[in-house]
Amino acid sequence: MGLDVMIGLVTIMVAIIGVGVTLGRLTRKHGERLEGLRGELKGEIKDLRGELQGSIKGLREELRGDLKGVRDELRSEIKGVRTELGGRIDGVAAELTRTRMAVARIEGSVLGVPLPDTGTDPT
Repeated sequence: MGLDVMIGLVTIMVAIIGVGVTLGRLTRKHGERLEGLRGELKGEIKDLRGELQGSIKGLREELRGDLKGVRDELRSEIKGVRTELGGRIDGVAAELTRTRMAVARIEGSVLGVPLPDTGTDPT
């Protein structure tokens, strides 16, 4: 019984050592495989990051161009509105002058007030 027990213990120890060696090989093999995958993923992430940065840069340039176009259009429209309003203001000022002269004539004929000097009239 002593020899059978010894053989059994040695067999168990050899089996445990065999399993440990096999697990070590598998762990090393999977570790190497994981390192390879990690390297591949880092490369892919780096490439994607570069592509995204290029796309973002392109979009920024495109938006800058679009904004410049919109600004130019708005400036042109504002200039047109200013010109139109300036013309209308000049028309209103001329009409106001004509109205003042008409009122002065009416006052002159009704009340006997002399016509004002239009060049120096403060009103």
